[in-house]
Amino acid sequence: MNIWRFTLNPLGTNTYVVSDDEGTAMVIDPSFPDMSGVLDLIAEKQLHVQYVINTHCHFDHVLGNEAIRSSVKAPLLIHENELPLLMNASAQALEWLDLTVSVKEPDSYFIDRDELTVGHLHFRILETPGHSPGGVCLYCAEEHVLFSGDTLFAGTVGRVDLPLADGAQLLSSLHRQLWPLPDETKVYPGHEDDTTIGEERALNPYFHFE
Repeated sequence: MNIWRFTLNPLGTNTYVVSDDEGTAMVIDPSFPDMSGVLDLIAEKQLHVQYVINTHCHFDHVLGNEAIRSSVKAPLLIHENELPLLMNASAQALEWLDLTVSVKEPDSYFIDRDELTVGHLHFRILETPGHSPGGVCLYCAEEHVLFSGDTLFAGTVGRVDLPLADGAQLLSSLHRQLWPLPDETKVYPGHEDDTTIGEERALNPYFHFE
């Protein structure tokens, strides 16, 4: 698995390009209207982008959806419970960052335990609502990799003081979906630095259930 991270917008949102060794790829959370750096990488590495994925649809994770989707002609996938947030993202971007962006409906939806195949890579969709109603993580068991969106960060978790967030639901998501993963699972979050499930099990105060 090849992973490239781009931190593009003023809120420090991580965009990931993920590919197998033969160049089939997906883009996770396009985070800024100007996606030229990501598109340059795609062209340089001759990647075939199969999917554009939003782990959730807070505005800072979707600002570059259309820039990527229109350039690489790949479908956009989200959880259906995120559609209201996606459709409100333009207004939020204008209010918070003074950015004018076009936002369109997704091409398809995924649900819990769906399998997403990207070339030779296999990801399982893990529903982890709480930070938002339809937030998900993408887990590749073979590579011990998790893209956690804003569900889990190094040392903390996603905010639950936002509209439609639910703190109890987020803790339930962590317990049901992420706690069972192996310690060696590398976590690539929606903001800040990478971590592992083992590190979070040991140090993250929100990740204790006993």
